[in-house]
Amino acid sequence: MSEKVLPKFEPFWKACNRKDRRKLYKVLKGGRNSSKSTHIAIRVIYDLMRNPVNALAVRKVATTLEESVYEQLIWAIEYLGVSHLWKKQKSPLRLIYKPRGNMVIFRGADKPEKIKSIKKSMFPIAILWVEELAEFKTEDDVSTIVNSVIRSELPEGLYYDIYYSYNPPKRKQSWVNKKFETQFLPDNVFVHHSNFFDNPFVSKVFIEEANEIKAKNEFKYRWEYLGEPIGSGVVPFTNLTFRRITDEEIKHFDNIRQGIDWGYAADAFSFVRCHLDKKRRILYIFGEIYGVKLSNRYVAEQIKKKGWHSFMSIADSAEPKSIDEMKGYGIRIKGAEKGPGSVEYGEKWLDDLDEIIIDPYRCPSTAKEFEDIDYQTDKDGNIRSKLEDKNNHSIDSCRYACEDDMRTERSWKGASS
Repeated sequence: MSEKVLPKFEPFWKACNRKDRRKLYKVLKGGRNSSKSTHIAIRVIYDLMRNPVNALAVRKVATTLEESVYEQLIWAIEYLGVSHLWKKQKSPLRLIYKPRGNMVIFRGADKPEKIKSIKKSMFPIAILWVEELAEFKTEDDVSTIVNSVIRSELPEGLYYDIYYSYNPPKRKQSWVNKKFETQFLPDNVFVHHSNFFDNPFVSKVFIEEANEIKAKNEFKYRWEYLGEPIGSGVVPFTNLTFRRITDEEIKHFDNIRQGIDWGYAADAFSFVRCHLDKKRRILYIFGEIYGVKLSNRYVAEQIKKKGWHSFMSIADSAEPKSIDEMKGYGIRIKGAEKGPGSVEYGEKWLDDLDEIIIDPYRCPSTAKEFEDIDYQTDKDGNIRSKLEDKNNHSIDSCRYACEDDMRTERSWKGASS
């Protein structure tokens, strides 16, 4: 069977075959005509012929199923040379493996109650394929479907397999991109990226069209054909490095900077601890306290417990009462001076550093914010010189932490920003 798989997709096939350290979720994303859906279809047909299970194929809208997933699976059946073993049924839409009677069932998520009520007495639904995952507005919409499938224990020797396929949305803040365009993947997730260069069967006409788009609009080409979530088209913080910062390195950090961005309910509180190597223009971020509904008392206790209270922290000056309260708990703290243009200048200052090294194990929330952030755009899609004002609490904390260093390069006067 492996000879039926393109070389680029061999890691995907091996991930499906593994019984040890098995991945529940197999995520295939990428650009147009990369053959990601083709390989999921081949795998679904292959597994249904091997195992006494059913498969459920889902798209957001039911009317799109027949001309997409259904036809893709029929192609896979013919490609594998097993058409004589399969019954094709249009009403209701099904593909039935004749020797055993197990099948592929098709459902649209526009009627989720029909998905929840699916029960097949002879064979359990152990395979779920969600095609065009990015069509779903929220992760919860998909989780409801997944939970409907994996709710029962399978007989020994059988496994659940969940396949997602999609072209990454343009915006980095899309829930799909935030979940799978990241280094912070759960252990039970396998992610595979492909584009049309990985498909040797792509037509010359398609390649000519792709090259035409590339010549006219590089960003559109990267998004549609290479499957890159280009966001605004300009990537903030190209100077990021995510790696472990060792205890030995931390012993030699002597230029400590600490910043605080207040939050409590919906907005997260963020405390960051950094070391600034001025000579090499490298900022090391190696400590954080992050979360919602964190009281000032709790934060102060955590800072003191970690031994960070003797270092000056610079906090958002918008909450002078919180600053005074933290002083009362024995924390060295002062308010950021800020001023007109300080936000944009601080973001640019961070972006202009030669490197920002973030320890994703010590500072997972800070790392995720820097990884996900994008620039604001106006109503016409034009890029603004300011980062999006959401999920940027740790970035703000870093700006405050390094405010004194920025002041040597620029003076600020005026009101808050």
